[in-house]
Amino acid sequence: MGLMPYGFFTIEQWKRPSRNAAAQWCLVEHLNARAKLSDALERLEQRNKPGFYRVVQMQRMVWAEKTEGKVKFRRWHAGTPEDLARTAATFERTGGRSAAIPRPSK
Repeated sequence: MGLMPYGFFTIEQWKRPSRNAAAQWCLVEHLNARAKLSDALERLEQRNKPGFYRVVQMQRMVWAEKTEGKVKFRRWHAGTPEDLARTAATFERTGGRSAAIPRPSK
C-alpha cells in the first residue's frame, strides 16, 4: 500500500446566487490532517442535508523566493488551516524572506 497524502480537508457547499450576490463556495467544515477522505464524506452524511459539495485537500504550502537569481522553495505539509495562516502571517511579517526565520531543528 502506498503512502497516503497528508494535509487537512475543507468541506465546502455550493450556494446558489441570491438576488444581489454571486454563487459561491461556502465553508462547511475543516478536518485536520489526521482525517481521511472517508471521514469527510462521513461528516457530510451526518449533516443529512442535500446540496452540492466539494472536498478539497490542502497538502503542501510552498514558499518561493528568489535567491542569487534563482527561485528557491521551502515546502511544508499543511496540517491545519491555522498552520497555513501562521505561515502566511510569517511570510507577510518577514517580507517574504525565509532567511529571516529560523529553520526547524531536527
